[in-house]
Amino acid sequence: MVLLFALVGLSCGKQPAGGRVLRLATTTSLKDAGLLDELLPAFEAKTGYRVEVSALGSGKALRALRDGAADVAITHAPTEEQAALAAGDIGRRTPFMHNEFVIVGPANQISVVAGAGNVREALSRIASSGLKFVSRGDDSGTHQRELALWKAAGIAASSSFIMQANAGMGETLERASDEGAFTLCDRSTFLAKQKDLKLAIVFQGDEALRNTYAVIEPKAGAQVNAEGARALADFLLSPEGRAIIGAFGVKASGEPLFTPEAR
Repeated sequence: MVLLFALVGLSCGKQPAGGRVLRLATTTSLKDAGLLDELLPAFEAKTGYRVEVSALGSGKALRALRDGAADVAITHAPTEEQAALAAGDIGRRTPFMHNEFVIVGPANQISVVAGAGNVREALSRIASSGLKFVSRGDDSGTHQRELALWKAAGIAASSSFIMQANAGMGETLERASDEGAFTLCDRSTFLAKQKDLKLAIVFQGDEALRNTYAVIEPKAGAQVNAEGARALADFLLSPEGRAIIGAFGVKASGEPLFTPEAR
């Protein structure tokens, strides 16, 4: 009888973090770049959570969080994130790191955009070059930024020279390499994969290409693991999390691939 009451007490009480699953919906770039392979084991060891990752792209990741199919999300689509926050579809939004987008293209076609003063001019030169551009076409944060850049450059995103990959960043880079085409990519994924590609960075450095990542927690009252979501957000902002982010890529690429946001 004592054992029975003890078991009932355990089943009704708060479950320990150990063994609890935390469902993370994330942009594909973090998986493709390899950062999650560094961050998540450290988080799991510290908290006891077991993280299940779905690499979906930012738009789909936010929808998964909104619909209760994920407990937490990491995205890089500031405009959509702010809209979801204003609509009450998500909870706390915390930017925690950034890098930049770059335009990559065939290594023998760097001259197409050489000397361009800004990203709008670079895209205009690509549009008039007779070469192809591969779009993610997947409602990801990268795709959303690309659409905004085409609009700023006065170029229709439906133009015939733009091919739709409907794929994650890694697959899009591979297609651009195979097709001898340009594409927009986050710097970290490109540097992580460049050895297998016939591509080079052809344009970078415009402030319009800044790429900010945020951890997104669920809205209040959602029937998800909100405690685990807060634990992940806190870890990403902690000295340990920031150190992992700041050091990632230095050994392999000679430079950090992400920069923690200033506290």
